[in-house]
Amino acid sequence: MTDEFGPIDPPTGDLFEEGVDADIDLDDDDEPKTAAFQADIPTPPETRVEPPPQRPGGEFDLIEAARLQARHRSAPSMGGLGAATIPGYQILRELHRGGQGVVYLATQEGTQRTVAVKVMREGPFAGPHDRVRFEREIRVLAQLKNPNIVTIHDSGAASGCFFYVMDYIAGLELDEYVTQNRLSHRQIIELFTIICQAVNAAHLRGVIHRDLKPSNIRVTPEGAPHVLDFGLAKVSENTAADQSLPTQMTMSGQFVGSLPWSSPEQARGEASKIDVRTDVYALGVMLYQMLTGEFPYPVEGAMREVMDHITSTSPQTPRKRDKSIPRELELVTLKALSKHRDDRYQTAGELARDLERFLAGEPVEARRDSRYVVRKLIKQAWPIVTALLVLLIVSLVGLIIVSVQLAERARERRAWEAERTELRERLDDLGRDLDNAIGDAARYRRQLLDNGITPQSP
Repeated sequence: MTDEFGPIDPPTGDLFEEGVDADIDLDDDDEPKTAAFQADIPTPPETRVEPPPQRPGGEFDLIEAARLQARHRSAPSMGGLGAATIPGYQILRELHRGGQGVVYLATQEGTQRTVAVKVMREGPFAGPHDRVRFEREIRVLAQLKNPNIVTIHDSGAASGCFFYVMDYIAGLELDEYVTQNRLSHRQIIELFTIICQAVNAAHLRGVIHRDLKPSNIRVTPEGAPHVLDFGLAKVSENTAADQSLPTQMTMSGQFVGSLPWSSPEQARGEASKIDVRTDVYALGVMLYQMLTGEFPYPVEGAMREVMDHITSTSPQTPRKRDKSIPRELELVTLKALSKHRDDRYQTAGELARDLERFLAGEPVEARRDSRYVVRKLIKQAWPIVTALLVLLIVSLVGLIIVSVQLAERARERRAWEAERTELRERLDDLGRDLDNAIGDAARYRRQLLDNGITPQSP
């Protein structure tokens, strides 16, 4: 699957490949309900559908209307699209078919410039909600003036189909570009810093992308990244840019975006909590992908399991996947991937500046605020930590027991040494007493002999 300027994969409806737009338009008039409404919409000759027979009261037979819609959607959108369909542009080929629209490669006849033309997928069958969203995307792109955000040049309607014309960005999707060019960590960060700055430029205009992923970042052969596809963008209610843009109502509990790159609050459908930090999280997921070639947690399987991983599973530290990743870069990535919004970089600009500090060899802000990383590391290694703590406690208890035993033996040895010393002293005393007694006896014998007394032998 590629972005809107890459090769085409057959639409599969896979949640993980296409952005899932679950925005809820609360207008009751989303779908045409009368033949008159249907007839008012001009359709190309090859896709014109005759209104089905009406029931009493002038309403469509709902079953027949559903069949017509299904037949239209099963056929290629804008079938037989030619130069006459969009005046001033010669359609060359289809580039991409997504959930919201179809993108064609075209030539602007007046300038012979190669451009990309995005047409609403449902064409004249699109409901009011789809048209409002398409119009919002046009106005959003028109206000974003940045060399790394795709530029819009023209918009309008032809044969009942709304379209807009933008730059054709030749090149590769972000992940393909990194893989095919075998970028080093430093080259990845240099490229990613530009992407963060472009996203921050959109944020400063009050635009939250909500669908950032590698297929929506296209890199030219010269290495210039471009942010694409603002079809699911949210316009902040607190910015001046919001005054001229149509607003969007999203019902709480509904998911909007592409699930593997979604933030926890996005996966939970907490519309009120989606802000620029939501895009920061998606940037963190992409950065993790570019550095390791993998997602920070499992994103395959049942939708409920994937959502649980996004909201609850701690990302595996990048250095466990690749020891060559610098420690500072790991801290930056994990800070962007914090489950709690307040622990992330508060803007894409902050993330870009920390990446610039890394490139300059300066201390990164993520190191100064590494409490989150420490908490995540402890939580991730908690079973090992618990085992080590148990082993430490057992070792301490064993050491205490051995120490007591050794102390007892030392005390007994000291007591034995004292008794032996005392016995030796007593023996010495007895020896001295015996020597004295023998000396006294010898003197007594001499005295007797001196007095002429012969001592009697016993």
